Amino acid sequence: MRRRSIPTLTFAATLLAAASLAVGAGRLPADLERRGWEEITFDGKTPNRYASCGADCVEIATMQSVSMIGREVSVDLKAMPILHWEWKVERPVAATDLATKGRDDRAVALYVTFPYDPDTSSFAENLMRPMVELARGSDAPGRVISYVWGGFGEPGQVVESPFFGSANAMIVGRNASAEPGVWLAERVDVAADHERIFGHPPVRAAHILLSADSDDTKSDNRAFVRHIMFGAR
Repeated sequence: MRRRSIPTLTFAATLLAAASLAVGAGRLPADLERRGWEEITFDGKTPNRYASCGADCVEIATMQSVSMIGREVSVDLKAMPILHWEWKVERPVAATDLATKGRDDRAVALYVTFPYDPDTSSFAENLMRPMVELARGSDAPGRVISYVWGGFGEPGQVVESPFFGSANAMIVGRNASAEPGVWLAERVDVAADHERIFGHPPVRAAHILLSADSDDTKSDNRAFVRHIMFGAR
């Protein structure tokens, strides 16, 4: 399969942690591509399968696999800091350890990326930024918050990514005790979460990404996400 580099759908730490990251060419159904979604795959890893499950609804089939899809957004988080969505999983979720490499599978996750800001980034982020821009372009986002269904911990708990460090914070959205097979509605204050994690309010959101990861647990599951929308407080 021919691969092309990601134009902007990448994380600040990706250059060091996963230099082989690439966009899957022609794998997504046409209706998802028309909505602006692109698939992000990892060399050596079997990708998930994605499908439309209705208007503004994405189905993710994970079968001992891992990949992501993402699309660009431009949301003023001062005006619209609240993110709403609904999601469900088909089967019970394995209680994995989100903080440990090789044990950090998740049934589904929703990511929000933020533009790079040299004034608020850490020394390490600023030091590596020229390399990130050289490889991924000047529009490559900086920090990321992901809302995760899976893992130990209680809803609202913040976990630092074992791959991307402090640039990518994970928040437990649902854990293994959440009921499978039913739609669950979420409402999160992205701006408030960003401020409590990174110490300052964000200006805008740059991307939304969806993923599932089951390659460590060697398990299968199916997740559905719909009605992703930003709004006012």
